[in-house]
Amino acid sequence: MKLLEGGRTGQIWRDGDSVIRPSGAWTPTVHRFLRHLRNRGFRAAPEPIAISAEGQEVVGYVAGRVCEDLSDPLVGSERMLISAARLLHEFHSASEGFLESDGEIKAWMLPPQEPREIVCHADFAPYNVATVDHEAVGIIDFDTAHPAPRLWDLAYAVYRWAPLSDPANPAVAFDLDEQMRRAEIFCTAYGATVEERRRLPDMICRRLQALVDFMVASAAAGDESFAEDVSAGDARLYLNDIGYLGMHRNRLLKGLS
Repeated sequence: MKLLEGGRTGQIWRDGDSVIRPSGAWTPTVHRFLRHLRNRGFRAAPEPIAISAEGQEVVGYVAGRVCEDLSDPLVGSERMLISAARLLHEFHSASEGFLESDGEIKAWMLPPQEPREIVCHADFAPYNVATVDHEAVGIIDFDTAHPAPRLWDLAYAVYRWAPLSDPANPAVAFDLDEQMRRAEIFCTAYGATVEERRRLPDMICRRLQALVDFMVASAAAGDESFAEDVSAGDARLYLNDIGYLGMHRNRLLKGLS
C-alpha cells in the first residue's frame, strides 16, 4: 500500500485501484449518495466499495493530479478554472433526486442548510479536485457532503478557485483584479443566473462563518484535528476573508453582473 499525501496525514492509503481512509457516522449515507451519482452516469466521483469491520472506508481511486497551489501554471490556468466550474455543474445535476429517492435515515458531518435543493460537496476546492493536463476530471473527499442550496456549494467553490481571499496572505496567488476576473469566469462557466450572482457575495460570507462556527465548536468538543486547525489560525484567516469580502462587496457585484 502507498500512503497518500494531503489531509489526514498518515491515515489515507492507496491499495491498487482502491483508497482506504477513516470513516465516520456519515459514511453510509455518503456511500449511498456516491452510488446515486454513478446511477446517474456521473463517473467523476469515487466508487463506493465497502466500510470495513475495522471502521475504514474503501472507495475507488480517482486518477489525476491534485494540487491546491493556484500559482501553479497548470492548476491556476483559465482552462482549469472553466473545467472545474463545469464539473461542479455536472455534479450538481447528478446530485438531483437523492434526497427524495433515498429512503434510509441520513447522517451528515455538517448540518443541512435550507432549502435542501441537492447534496452539495461543500469543499469543492483545488485540493479536492483531480486534474489531468489542464482539465478538472474528478472530485474526491465527500466527507463534508450535506443537503443545501446549489448556491451554498457555488459560493465556496468561487471563494476557493478565484480565490476571494486577502492578497496580503502570502499563500494567495492573485491580486484583487485577477480574483474578480476569475470569479466571473467561474460563474459564467458554471451557468450561474443573475439572481445567483447577486446573492453570491453574501452567501460566501455565510458559508465561511458557518465553517468557522463548526471548526470552533468541533475543537471545543475535543476534535484534535479541528483544534490544530484553529490553533494554526485557520479560523482567523476565514474571518479575515469575510472582512475582505465585505470591503469589496460592491466591486464583486459589479464584476459579476
